[in-house]
Amino acid sequence: MIDELIIAEKPTSARKIAYALSEGKVTVKKYRRVPYFEISRDGKKIVVVGAAGHLFGLAESEKNGWKYPVFNVAWYPLYKISKAAKYTKDYIDLIKKLAKESRSFIIATDLDIEGETIGYNILRFVCNSETAKRMKFSTLTKADLVEAYRNASPEILKGLAEAGVTRHILDYYWGINISRALTLAIKKAGVYKILSSGRVQGPALKIVYERELEIRNFVPKPYWKLGIVVKGVFAAYEKDKIWSRELAERIERDVISTMKALVERIERKEYKHMPPAPFNLNDLQAEAYALFKLTPKKTQEVAQSLYEKSLISYPRTSSQKLPPTLNHRKIIDALSQQKEYADICRKLLNKGKINPREGKKEDEAHPAIHPTGEIPKNLSKNEKRVYDLIVRRFLSCFMPPAKKLMEKVYFRVNDHVFVAEGKKTLDKGWYECYGPYLRVSDTELPEFKENEVVGIDRVVKEEKQTQPPERYNPASLVRELEKRGLGTKATRAEIVQHLYDRGYIVGRSIKITPLGEQVVNTLMKVASKVLDEKLTREFEEKLESIHKGRVGKDSVIKDARATLEKVLENFKKNEDVVGKDLLSSFRETEKSNSVLGKCKCGGNLVMKVSKNKKRFVSCDTYPSCRISYPLPKLGKIEPTGKTCMHCGTPIIKVIRKGKKPWTTCIDPECETKKNKTANQARA
Repeated sequence: MIDELIIAEKPTSARKIAYALSEGKVTVKKYRRVPYFEISRDGKKIVVVGAAGHLFGLAESEKNGWKYPVFNVAWYPLYKISKAAKYTKDYIDLIKKLAKESRSFIIATDLDIEGETIGYNILRFVCNSETAKRMKFSTLTKADLVEAYRNASPEILKGLAEAGVTRHILDYYWGINISRALTLAIKKAGVYKILSSGRVQGPALKIVYERELEIRNFVPKPYWKLGIVVKGVFAAYEKDKIWSRELAERIERDVISTMKALVERIERKEYKHMPPAPFNLNDLQAEAYALFKLTPKKTQEVAQSLYEKSLISYPRTSSQKLPPTLNHRKIIDALSQQKEYADICRKLLNKGKINPREGKKEDEAHPAIHPTGEIPKNLSKNEKRVYDLIVRRFLSCFMPPAKKLMEKVYFRVNDHVFVAEGKKTLDKGWYECYGPYLRVSDTELPEFKENEVVGIDRVVKEEKQTQPPERYNPASLVRELEKRGLGTKATRAEIVQHLYDRGYIVGRSIKITPLGEQVVNTLMKVASKVLDEKLTREFEEKLESIHKGRVGKDSVIKDARATLEKVLENFKKNEDVVGKDLLSSFRETEKSNSVLGKCKCGGNLVMKVSKNKKRFVSCDTYPSCRISYPLPKLGKIEPTGKTCMHCGTPIIKVIRKGKKPWTTCIDPECETKKNKTANQARA
């Protein structure tokens, strides 16, 4: 018999747990192709097995064709729901076999709402039990795993599990019903196109739509900026914007008439630039996008990989706290063994007391993202970059503030005041560690004396216009969702990716497509509740109440169903009109996505597919213009909006799974390609 069966979230985690807890040899076995690990500890026979993430999912319990509304749902093994999840059967069969031989169970999945749901479903559906201990850990290091095993709680986190189950049911209700309603409406109009929306996806798309309207309806206002150059330094007019051309020209003439300035006063002020707070997931995603242009989803994947390699703590956290229980000095001492951080670590360790600068946000399950001190091996390029970023951010939290000197020189020209600003770093402090990722530059002013009169080198006048609000990028949209309390730290990046995948948004500087816009317009007319941020937040609050044991899941599910039934009833009444509107916008989106750029004749070069399934591009003025070019056989093709300086044809981006995106012009005879071929031949 097995004394304890420990169930982890993935085989990689199971391996880490087994080797951490074993007091002797680890016996690695396989069932079909799934590994599991036999160990002994404290005289007990223990088996550690990993799942493959979720092994169960929701599906209709009564199939009545592809219709809506759907509310009869139940949990089923994933392999019974999707052919793509066929591999999960081996995991379920293995855990079932081991469970029959086990006296007790320990859940060791990730400590969050999804991890608890995974463990709870395995426990009740595979192990036929509701009783198990719970290991709680934030890193996969040996010390933390041993501690988590020794202090395992006597039962699973039932409230968190119930909240997870409820979340899945609510998301399923919203997702399947609204998606079917949209898809069936456009199908009825003549095109089969999978469309989707959801409990958070709808409000997220509306946020993009509202920003698009702000930009579209923005009316620029002209304004003028004035400045003078003195001793090679620019001094700006004290008012940032001058809204009248006449006033700007009058001030300019007044200054030109004298071309001398009085140094009225000089201000010098020392201040501290405090270190940043440690990373939570959303902060890490924003920084990685700004520095490396990694999408939030990619950053999350990379961070998860680093966690599974025991290099960082659990990344799906909201916390900006580094509690003393982490043993900061021990982590810094371990990091000192890596030459990149050795000098910084030694300086910190030589200090008497070290305390981190923290942020306000907390997470009851996990601390802020931090390195474990384990030495990294065989990291990919992106893993190296994200790991270095996390380490430097962590170390910076313990470093002193940077000390800066700010200097302002006020120049008076007749009745007008101009200000020159300079900044100088007096003490680098945390800059020394975080320097590679900082955009801090010093601007030193030449020496001036109060009451001296100096000559003006030149007068600068610029006419400008007010600018519309910036478009969201993937990282700023994730941050906006967090700010509005929509989605969770683990799901926001996935939601943004869904909007791209459905063709609702395009580009890094996010634009809503005609299809995305029509989906919002349609839902606003006939199903506005689907886009209601307030409703989404209310359900999030109810989920938290389930977690805390303040409310039961059945009442929350009942309320959700009642709300959705009313929405779907109205949608069905307007299905025909909705379908026609969606079809029109779908075709408009399809057309705009297929235009790769301008033809030399002035027409549009459009991507097409030949009878034998080969992609090519040709002019939309055919037959008057017969220009055409072949396109790469594989990969997604996106226009870049740029043209080749050699051949004048559009430059496209080719994106292939598992490979770095590359750009090329569409003319196969272009000189750039001939040169490349010649160079390859010489090589």
